[in-house]
This record gives sequence, structure tokens and C-alpha cells, in this order.
Amino acid sequence: MKRVITEAIRNIIINTAVFLTVMLGIENILYEYYYRIHVVSYISKYFYFFSPEILALHRTISVITGFVLIFTSCRLYKRMRMAWLISISMLSVSMLMHVLNFHSVFKPAIIVEFIVIIILAFNYKNFKRASDPISLRNSIFLDQPFVTAFDKEKVRKLLHKYGENSLSYNAIEDDKKYFFSYNVEGVIVYTAAAGVAVCAGDPICSDKDMPLLITEFITHCKQNDFDICFCHTLEKHIPLYTFLGFGKTKCGEEAMFDLETYNLAGGKAAKIRNAINHASALGVTISEYKPLEKREKLIEQQINDVSDEWLKNKNSSELSFMLGTISLDNPMDRRYFAAYDNEKEMLGFIVFSPFIGGNGYLADVTRRRNNAPIGVMEKITIEAFDKMKLEGVKWGTLGLAPLVNAAEEGGVAGKLFEFVYKKLNSFYGFKGLYHYKKKYGPTVWENRYIVYYPKLFTPKIAYSIIKAQNPKGVGDFLLVQLKLFWGLKKKRYK
Repeated sequence: MKRVITEAIRNIIINTAVFLTVMLGIENILYEYYYRIHVVSYISKYFYFFSPEILALHRTISVITGFVLIFTSCRLYKRMRMAWLISISMLSVSMLMHVLNFHSVFKPAIIVEFIVIIILAFNYKNFKRASDPISLRNSIFLDQPFVTAFDKEKVRKLLHKYGENSLSYNAIEDDKKYFFSYNVEGVIVYTAAAGVAVCAGDPICSDKDMPLLITEFITHCKQNDFDICFCHTLEKHIPLYTFLGFGKTKCGEEAMFDLETYNLAGGKAAKIRNAINHASALGVTISEYKPLEKREKLIEQQINDVSDEWLKNKNSSELSFMLGTISLDNPMDRRYFAAYDNEKEMLGFIVFSPFIGGNGYLADVTRRRNNAPIGVMEKITIEAFDKMKLEGVKWGTLGLAPLVNAAEEGGVAGKLFEFVYKKLNSFYGFKGLYHYKKKYGPTVWENRYIVYYPKLFTPKIAYSIIKAQNPKGVGDFLLVQLKLFWGLKKKRYK
């Protein structure tokens, strides 16, 4: 917590320097005329070859310097590097002008300018934000984030060390933006939607460094006028979020499997056993595709065909941000398991993404053909888990069952999520998803949360989550509901 306090003090000092920059800009504009009389008199006395007309240029320079200092101060407050460079330059010019005016360096304005320059110079590491064109494009219009391959590789290394949240690996998807800490080893993965920084999973860092990283991120978002929302956070971090001023609500439960002890024995997994036996009787086989070892054009074509068929029959557009992609061109650490019939036609596949440094895998992307027999996806899942178990992998997960038991936490958000779960199930089939995962008999159901800052859950937060996950936003939701309503209505009159 000592580092958190130190960071807060540093920000106060920097913001004070920004305020003084504004005041110095105003001073350059309002009092320049008085100073100009003195400087013209002084320079004309000792440097007779300069004419008063030429020396009048001093006034123009001083006024321009004042306006530039005022207009860049907002961007300086947002910690933009270009604003830092401009402010340092303009303050230096202003200080030179004041030396000419006062014929001395021991004047209040000159001393203040010198102190502000020193403060900005010593805190140059804090001014890392890109200039406005990139910021506006990413934050307002939600175009592709400006992320380099170097950034992605840096995040990938952090994932191997600290990525304990099953959602963490989605950090390397193309729709993400990164906030790297200035003081600790860590990153927060987010996107900007509807004036909210929506974060995928918890911060990726060590537990001891998390308070400082989140505090830095809060400061960053305040400077950009963003609220904050962390989605799918682990229960163990809730006390920290609460201490830092976040509100919380339960967003569902995650089906976790301890692969060392998990098996299909007993009544709780009877339906899964029966489904797998049915698929096996039809000759369905499972194999792992390893694109990093050898690319197979036919296999990848089948994967894409299955995916296209699956997406075509969905009720809505494909979700993103908190879900991964197939990414055959850049698989990194993903694993691909597929099911085939007797004629080697692909019936379905699952893409697994790692967490806990590869000691756990999430069944992230799941796709199947419309005519795939019962048991195909179950057979892929269990055989993949069995293979991982032999490799020493500790955990497997089927991911979140959204909004399950969300009302347990109470509050407005809990009631809203309960209403969505019960009344709007037709959109993404939350109930069916929960019962499907429940059939496997998970070792444990772990609570997952949404935390938000400020601590009041608002419609703005709710909309930002929808917007981040669904590129077409609420409009897509309403359109799908109308289609479903119209389809049901037509069936009634047939």
C-alpha cells in the first residue's frame, strides 16, 4: 500500500504543475503589454540597432506562448507525451521572455516556471499516452486498437507468469487495448465503449502488485473521463476491489474441473456418458490438430466450414471481447481438438486457451455441424481433458454460465441480471448453457463478478458491457428479439 500512496502523491504533484502551467499561460497573455514596454525600453537602450517595430514581435511570441500553454494543459493532464514536449518547450520560451522583461532570474514567475519544468522533466515516464488522433479513434469510434506485435508478445509473457483468470488469454486478441503499469510488472486489458473502460478479466500481474496497478488505471481513466468495469473477476480479488472503491455484482458461475480427480463415474455424469457412448457407437473419433507443428490445408478448411455453418444458424451476431477466436494463422498457445465421422468429415471442434501458465485450459471456442450426432461435443471435451490430465494439467473449465444465481448478491444489478436470465433467455440461451455444463458434473462452481468504478451500477455500465461484447450493440439485440417474436407468431397461425 506504500507504493499506492507514493503514486497518489506523485499524481498530486504533477497535477499541481499542470494547474500552474495554465496560470502561467494566462499570465503571459494578460500582463504581456506591461512587460513589453519595459523590454522595448531596455533593449533599445543597450542595443540601439534594434527598432521598436521589430521588438514588437516579442508581444506576439508571448501571447502565442500563453495560448499554447493553456490549450495543451488539458492534454498534459491526460499524460500525453506530445503535450509534455510542447509544454516543456513553451515554458522554456516563456522563462526566457520573463528574464528579458525583469532583467533578473529571481522573480516569482521565473521561479515557478523553473519548478514546473523540473517537475515535468523528472516525471517524464508518466507521460506515455499517444496523441489525440489515435486516442479518439480507439476510444470514441472503437476502431482497431493501436497495438504492436511487441506489445502482444509482452502481454503473452505476462500471461505465462500471472494469467490465472480463465479469460486472461483473450488479452492477445485483436480487439484489445493495453494499459501497462509505470511502476510494476503488469497490464490491464480493456476496450473503450460508451465512455467506459471495459476490462476483460482481472489485471494480469502478481497479487502484491495489483493494488498499485489498479490505482494507476483509475488515475488514467479519470484523466480520460472514463468509468471502469472489470468483467469476470475472481472472487478472491473482491476485497481488494471493494477497498479501492469499486461496486460489485455477481455475473454468473464458472464450471471448473480438477482434472487430477475428475471422472465420469456416478449418476451426476450419466447423461454425458450416454452421449459419448452414442457418438462412439457411430464411429466418431477425436484427434488434436497442431498447426504449429504442421499446417494442414484440408483440416483448416473443414474448421472454417464448420464455423461458418454454426455462425449462420445463430440467433445473433457473434460475441467478441470476452470470447476467443479460432486464430489458425497465429495459434500461439491455443489447442485444437476435432471430431470426425467414419469418412473423416469434421463434425465439430473446440479451441482450448490456456490459463495459470498452461496448468489450466478453457474450452473457449466451440463449433459443430447441424447434423452432428448427439455426443460429439461431449466426446471432444472429455477426451481433450483426459489427454491434458496425462500431461499433468491441473484444471479444465467450460467457462462461465452467465447470470446463474446472480440475485444472490442483491441490489439493483442483481435483480436486473435475474430478470434477464429468466425473461430474455431466448437471446443467448443462458438457461440451456447452464444446464448443459451442469451435466458434466463439474468439480466446483466458482462465483464470478462484475466490479465497477464509481461503485454505482448504472445503465451506462450495462450498455458498455453489451457494446463491448456485441459489435452491433443493443440494436442487434432488439432486432433478434423482433425476429424471434415474429417467428413464434407465424408458427401460432400455421
